[in-house]
Amino acid sequence: MARRVLEAELLASQGINQVPLGPGKSVEIVKEFKLHKTYNGVFSLQFNYSGEMLAVAYGAGGIQIYEMSSGNMIQELRSCRQGGYAVMVVRFHPKDPNILYAATTEGHIYIFNITTGELLQTIEEVGNEINSLDFSLDGYNFVTGGKDLAIRVYETKTNKLVKVFEGHSNRSFVLDKDKVGNRMRVFSIKFHPNNQYIFVTGGWDNHIKIWDIRDNDGVKRNITGPHICGDAIDIMDNSILTGQWTALHALQEFNYTTGALTREIKFPNTDGAFLYAALYCNSSCVFAGGSGTNRAEVIELATNRHIGGYLMPGPVQALDSTNQGRLLAVGGAAPLFALLSIKD
Repeated sequence: MARRVLEAELLASQGINQVPLGPGKSVEIVKEFKLHKTYNGVFSLQFNYSGEMLAVAYGAGGIQIYEMSSGNMIQELRSCRQGGYAVMVVRFHPKDPNILYAATTEGHIYIFNITTGELLQTIEEVGNEINSLDFSLDGYNFVTGGKDLAIRVYETKTNKLVKVFEGHSNRSFVLDKDKVGNRMRVFSIKFHPNNQYIFVTGGWDNHIKIWDIRDNDGVKRNITGPHICGDAIDIMDNSILTGQWTALHALQEFNYTTGALTREIKFPNTDGAFLYAALYCNSSCVFAGGSGTNRAEVIELATNRHIGGYLMPGPVQALDSTNQGRLLAVGGAAPLFALLSIKD
């Protein structure tokens, strides 16, 4: 995804070059963080671009920032509260490391300064439940998607809405069925790592849609099949990774150009995978988890070798990775989240 490229560029500007991770030998626990049950679990996690901080978003509406060097919570941007709306996605601004965007099932996008804790702006998408948000490679745009099927494009300088791609209903007049909007809820959005205009979406309508924000219709083509129920799409080079909420064929790679299925990745399970989250740790392994096993697993792409994993007391709902997979984060329905590491 675009974030991986931005992370490498930021570190390079500081004289830090990411060293490729060798063949992973194991997954080890770095630290576990116990939470109060009233937090209602973790719905989203994201490391900042240097990997020095982790933003954690909760089902009861809270958002906290943790410092990786100490393992301490250093900023609470929103407190959890009874009846609070779940924060479904948190994303660091690609050009300003002090700014964090958070979107909720109430249809609000909150923009915070993580250093001061100040709420800078609130954007409301009336009638929507926002499940996903991502920034373009150049940081000029961000895109949201959720319950109301629409894809909204914003520019980041003023956070103004600049374009809306409406969802598709049975009443819509369609000339090209491969270019219709979303038919059901959107759960994942990822911008292309090499093109600031292209992004992909996935959700309940069993399609991965490839979009171009310069196009009036938006949708350029569809990849049929993947049933996405969480933040479970990633892009690397010419491959699209999908983690699907299905028993079988849950973790797959598709060719971005042709849409063809190119690889089945074996997720360790006996009774079904049912994935909510999936991403590339690096060019050689993936990180995925869900409700079938309540485990987050690291798997080597070329061999399907199971490198290691982490058992949660409930479904896995949120994953992230930084520094070529040397630090991983996992959270879910249970009152805890954990930091892991791939050892080479």
